[in-house]
Amino acid sequence: MKHGDTIASPLWVGFDGKSLPASPLRWLAGGQVGGVVLYARNIESPAQVRSLCREIRSAAGRGNPLPLIAVDQEGGRVARFKEPPFTWFPPARACSLFCCRNEAMAEGVGAATAAELRAVGIDMNFAPVLDVDSNPANPVIGDRAFSDDPAVAAALGIAFARGSLSRGILPVGKHFPGHGDTSADSHEELPVIQAGRQTLLRRELLPFRLAARSAIPALMTAHVMYTALDRALPATLSRKILHDLLRERMRFRGTIISDALEMKAIADRYGIGEAAVLAVTAGCDVVLVCRGEEDQAETIDRLAREALDRPAFRRTVAASAVRSGRLRAWASSKERCRPAPLSVGAARHRLLSSLLREAWDRTGRTSPDDRSGNIGEG
Repeated sequence: MKHGDTIASPLWVGFDGKSLPASPLRWLAGGQVGGVVLYARNIESPAQVRSLCREIRSAAGRGNPLPLIAVDQEGGRVARFKEPPFTWFPPARACSLFCCRNEAMAEGVGAATAAELRAVGIDMNFAPVLDVDSNPANPVIGDRAFSDDPAVAAALGIAFARGSLSRGILPVGKHFPGHGDTSADSHEELPVIQAGRQTLLRRELLPFRLAARSAIPALMTAHVMYTALDRALPATLSRKILHDLLRERMRFRGTIISDALEMKAIADRYGIGEAAVLAVTAGCDVVLVCRGEEDQAETIDRLAREALDRPAFRRTVAASAVRSGRLRAWASSKERCRPAPLSVGAARHRLLSSLLREAWDRTGRTSPDDRSGNIGEG
């Protein structure tokens, strides 16, 4: 969707293959897509990723905002760039094992991860996880969270974000307002959290409140129903949660990004195109549709028709474009650190990883949170 030459589309897409397919290329050229999300299926080597990122940026038509390029590189089981040649870090929980040094470790992991992403042309990392590991039966968060203590999860997540920014990568905290207390996986179904408002404020929301106060540039939503906050809609589609709570009460001024709308928690209940409109209306500045060209085309058409029919929706998209524009401005600024191709698999990064692996191995954890996982890939 495009109105004039300055408003970026709220839609970001993913695709299959190691080079840019015809449809995303056409959508980028037409200003109908504002960003791209890369997955392991798009990655072959550092040189190939650098070339792909150049191809994506050059695809944007004249007058269109430059597309941002994002990836999920948390560490643990959510790592799209694999070892070797990239450095693999254990799950976020490993950083909490270093007592008084844990913030320094989290910041170091954020910086090292960012340096390797920056080296191949990435702009944004969908990390850190700010969820609190509050439910031992959670099938999807677990040790992706820094801690089961909200204050520790906040401190380490903010430290990771600080390290990321220091090496030229935009961090995205996730999954607002908290995915840690779920007993279901939103990739497969809609989780429902029954915790009371005061429990949510004290536990799940604390890391996000502190991250907002620290001026984290972006937050990602959770496809989760919180009955104490909104009995009708999951967070990604809820104006009560995204606008009233996050924007107004918590005073978050950064960019709000939806989790992928093709996840079954959303797609099976609302449909992709309708969900995109609901998400933008609720307060999402960016909506992700990371698989399926038919779903992506439907979303483009649905957003365009909504903007044509509803002036209020056009104004909402314009306001969102201002916020996402701040991310683009930072990503293209001279102050952003220079990419260093030799950062990929650097010895200092491997040393940091080995320290964390040793600490992690001592815990004796035998969970599935390892390098073979593929959360969000399908």
